[in-house]
Amino acid sequence: MKIKTTFVLLIMFGFTTISLAGDYPKSRVENEMDEMGSVLKGEGLVFRPGKTKSTATKSKIGNVNKYLYQATLEVLDFVPLTSADSVGGVVITEWYNPKGQPNTQLKINVFIKDEVISVEALDVKAYERSKIDNKWSEDYKESAIASILEDKIIRRARTLYQAEK
Repeated sequence: MKIKTTFVLLIMFGFTTISLAGDYPKSRVENEMDEMGSVLKGEGLVFRPGKTKSTATKSKIGNVNKYLYQATLEVLDFVPLTSADSVGGVVITEWYNPKGQPNTQLKINVFIKDEVISVEALDVKAYERSKIDNKWSEDYKESAIASILEDKIIRRARTLYQAEK
């Protein structure tokens, strides 16, 4: 009899614990998992329902965000430009020497791919080449300065957007 009573009490304790467990605060990872949806039940294969890209900063010239384009021109104002296309969202610089580095040249290409201010809307490529035997090498490599410029362009675009609002 004691075994049956103990068993029943354990089962009741288990159900009580399970029912109370739903009230605990969820971690960041658990919240993200809830947002992703379920493959087997609920809404089916839905990832991040209700999480859409904000279009608050949507403002365009041609097919691209005007703040990103303007910010790109302002951030790269120290470099001579080869091409600047506001409709297509492409800005290409000439090869230039950074200050204090006479044997290094950089070239920057910026591609604006969207109508909103976001990291996904911007693709910055920077290339670096060196002078060998007083002649510029035809071989070049990608430069780490691209991520720095990308960050500056995004920050400047946000500043321009906020100043206009």
